[in-house]
Amino acid sequence: MPAPTTRTALEAAAFRGFRDLDDVIEAMPAAEAAALFPAARTPAAAPQAGEAAPGADAARDRDVQDVLNHLHAWHLLLLGWLDADAAGKPVEFPAPGHTWDSLAELNVELRDRYRVPGPADAGLATARGRLRASHIDVLTRIESMPDDDLLEPGRRPWLRGPLAEPVHECLGGHYEWAIATIPASRSPRP
Repeated sequence: MPAPTTRTALEAAAFRGFRDLDDVIEAMPAAEAAALFPAARTPAAAPQAGEAAPGADAARDRDVQDVLNHLHAWHLLLLGWLDADAAGKPVEFPAPGHTWDSLAELNVELRDRYRVPGPADAGLATARGRLRASHIDVLTRIESMPDDDLLEPGRRPWLRGPLAEPVHECLGGHYEWAIATIPASRSPRP
């Protein structure tokens, strides 16, 4: 889905996506929301800490906590890009030591960095709280920016298009991915 071209549409996609994702999780029985996805129950299918499964979000993300931590981590990356840009520092896009070609490895690092040890239900509650807080932090930052800074391409040398593109990918677009990933990952695999 292309990035929205107005602030109103960008923010609406973020609010709607977050609400819809929250609804998906709320509709799940608590035990199921905290359980491993079926693919993660098979040791060969689930990557271990620090390992990337080739091209498979479903194999990387072992449960709802991993999906929510992934979203939270990308919110923090976005905030870091904005902080570096505002300070006139080089923006490490997507992340220090990574290029877009190493995205799978970056995503595994992020999964492992934000994983909460201990009981699954506690980890899920922590992930939900962190995601809610980072969602608000990103929206607060975006709301403080002038429209032209957000929507005009060419304003940042580290981007090919407008800032709205990575903002949408880290908010509304990413929530759509999560909404599709959670039910698909819960389905038993043949």
